[in-house]
Amino acid sequence: MSTPVVSLSHINVGDARHPILEGINLNLEAGHFLGIVGPNGAGKSTLLDVITGLGPLDNGHVDLFGRCLRRTSRRRLLKKVAYLSQMHGAEPLLPLRARDVVAMGLTSYNAPLWRPAASSTKITEALAQVGMEHKAENDFRLLSGGQKQRVRLARALVREPALLLLDEPSAGLDTEGQDRLYQLLRRLCDEEDMAIIMVEHDIAAITAYVDSVACLNRRIHHHAMRGESIPEHVWHDMYGDHMHVMAHDARCIGCHDPEDK
Repeated sequence: MSTPVVSLSHINVGDARHPILEGINLNLEAGHFLGIVGPNGAGKSTLLDVITGLGPLDNGHVDLFGRCLRRTSRRRLLKKVAYLSQMHGAEPLLPLRARDVVAMGLTSYNAPLWRPAASSTKITEALAQVGMEHKAENDFRLLSGGQKQRVRLARALVREPALLLLDEPSAGLDTEGQDRLYQLLRRLCDEEDMAIIMVEHDIAAITAYVDSVACLNRRIHHHAMRGESIPEHVWHDMYGDHMHVMAHDARCIGCHDPEDK
């Protein structure tokens, strides 16, 4: 068996009175596309921060590519990781072209002798992957919300990561744009053997593309593989008894068949 790209063991964040994450255990292999769903405040973004060493870790162990994530190893290991965090309106405020924003994702960007011309092809290819090559010279500040999100995704992809972490990447995209995004991510898993962890709210939108879905609300209530249904009680455990489960498509991951009692 190959070494997991990510291995989380007994992850705990927060104290007993205010737990954020509890007893998280998770392994992710190369080429696997994992979707994480759960309510607001469930700890989804915190989990991504833990994987990158950005967030606090009160107990547990994180391995990336078979090596322990420590302060001394973090910089080296994260060269193979790209993280697209939630989009905020404040970035960037400087007058930068879209291609300049993408260039920030290169591992060599801060090197003293970094030459923009030498990276031009990579930047163009990353923009082309998200359908934004025609906006390469445009001022990033003047792009629409959906266009900014696609440029930010290109910034993550330009470093050709082995592990891609995405926190609500479909924000600002219309339905067609979301479908193109998920198709691209699926292709990266299948053709580049990239491992992807994506946080999203809408399970119905992602189930045709991901390999598995982890239901998270402080702890992982259920991890459903393709072809497996998520029991109705899992949704109630995560969202409360007031919610109602409806079938979306009997073929998708996590769908509840009303005739399956």
